[in-house]
Amino acid sequence: MKKIFTLISFLVMAATTWAADNYQFVDKDGNTIASGSTIECTEATDDGFGDIIIHSGLFLKNVDAPDNYQVSVQANIKQIDNGKVQLCFPTNCFSYGEVGTHGGEQKGTIAKGAKKDLQTEWVPTAYGECVVEYTAQAYQGVFKKGTCTVTVHYKYLDPAGITSADASRAVPVQCYDLQGRQQLSSRRGLSVVRMSDGSVRKIYNTK
Repeated sequence: MKKIFTLISFLVMAATTWAADNYQFVDKDGNTIASGSTIECTEATDDGFGDIIIHSGLFLKNVDAPDNYQVSVQANIKQIDNGKVQLCFPTNCFSYGEVGTHGGEQKGTIAKGAKKDLQTEWVPTAYGECVVEYTAQAYQGVFKKGTCTVTVHYKYLDPAGITSADASRAVPVQCYDLQGRQQLSSRRGLSVVRMSDGSVRKIYNTK
């Protein structure tokens, strides 16, 4: 009886491991990102509409999932200092701005050997950090068939190196547009702001 139980346990573990390997997070070049690992993303770019975005560069690849398998992706936001996190899967894009688990309700398919850009990104409205654990859950019908996870630590850091403690004491005293004209307050897009401690910052305003 003990041998039968051991054999069943082994088969269950083997099946779960195999299922978890059906899908993997990869980068744009197809390099595998080990499940359970953490990556750091700090490259901020302007989206052309006045917003700053930091891409994770995550793709989800169907390594060896059968044709009758589906997969969902959810975002567990563990820290978000400001802004919103975007996740696009399987077709629609959703934005989330609060700590907690989001998404995962919608399932999609990926052709075997293909990878899908998840367009996972943080859209900050100020300097800070954001930590998100992304989980891909495989399904065969209604049955769950294994998961893979990766944690992304987004960082939007002040290039002037101002600490959060310093920032809390300094307040804006003058604001200018990119042509050097003084404004009453920062407007949508990029503004140059002089702080009460004498520092000068570039501020991206989404409103």
